[in-house]
Amino acid sequence: MKKSRILAMTLVAAMALGGCKAGAQAVSDSTAAQKEAPKTEETKTEATEGKKEETGKKYKIGFANASISNSWRVKMRDMLVEECEKLGVELIETDAHDDANTQNSNIEAMLQQDLDAILITPCVEDAVNPGIEAAFESGIPVIIFDRTCTTADYTHFVGYSDKQNGAECARMLAEALTERYGEPKGNIIALDTMAGSSTDNFQKEGQESVFSQYPNIKIIARQYTDFEVSKGKSFMEDCLAKFGEGEIDGFISQDGAVTLGAVDAIYEAGRENEGIIFTNADGINGVVKMVKEGTCAGITQFPCAASVDALHVAIDCIEGNSPGVKDIMMDSIVVTKDNVDEYLIPDGDDYDWTY
Repeated sequence: MKKSRILAMTLVAAMALGGCKAGAQAVSDSTAAQKEAPKTEETKTEATEGKKEETGKKYKIGFANASISNSWRVKMRDMLVEECEKLGVELIETDAHDDANTQNSNIEAMLQQDLDAILITPCVEDAVNPGIEAAFESGIPVIIFDRTCTTADYTHFVGYSDKQNGAECARMLAEALTERYGEPKGNIIALDTMAGSSTDNFQKEGQESVFSQYPNIKIIARQYTDFEVSKGKSFMEDCLAKFGEGEIDGFISQDGAVTLGAVDAIYEAGRENEGIIFTNADGINGVVKMVKEGTCAGITQFPCAASVDALHVAIDCIEGNSPGVKDIMMDSIVVTKDNVDEYLIPDGDDYDWTY
């Protein structure tokens, strides 16, 4: 379900790259003589256009996906596929199953397919740099989205700030604890995502930027959950066994499905009446329902539609309309009881993504 939002572009890099390189690479002709002959730009264009005519597609764009290991990534990928079909784009996609070596190999293989551009969501921040750099060196637009990388060899990054989302969640939790106790204090649990991912690194950096201001808000336990509901639930069960009634004031989570698992653990332990406060950096419908009910202090959205935003930037680059900034950052979407109805799907499944 798409919602209107305000997109704010900020200049993160000091200087944008000087435009995107459009067009496809050379393909071999069928005759041996032409294979031996050097390819001219005219030959490249004719070969590429011929393939496009055969498929009936306007552009061929690669998508090196980190994985479809959680419901957010499935929805993100589905929205991208739908938009490609709508726009007449041939999408060549791969799934790295969250393995950096696999993703590098996938990128290298896709670069042999005369792509007009490539979209990449890196598994981790640094280990996919070789594949990203190889794509950039090939001369096609390289659009990074969802997760960041540590190389500068890409054309554009498109996304929302995990650091800002983490900070907003920490702020909402601090405000809720202050409202309860008259001052910012309490023992909280942190449900992290995947070690080494930019999502986790920046979310924690954002959280710390807020919690460092409040020494009486203490993180008494934290754990990587790898975006898995079962791990979030299991860790919360362990925490509930370790800390007695009244010893857990709240928790902060980076993933909506993990949050649902943690809340299940609280209810199954019969401790829902303790008023454990929580915030969450994901727009999953079950957590949005809890914002509506008042059991969740608030959430930030990390829209699945980031893939669609990235696709449009890639097409702009191909068509010579490259954005004027290298890193295109969207403002965080903060959902509280005041605007929750804009994002809630009342009759939807708890695991539906609301944007």
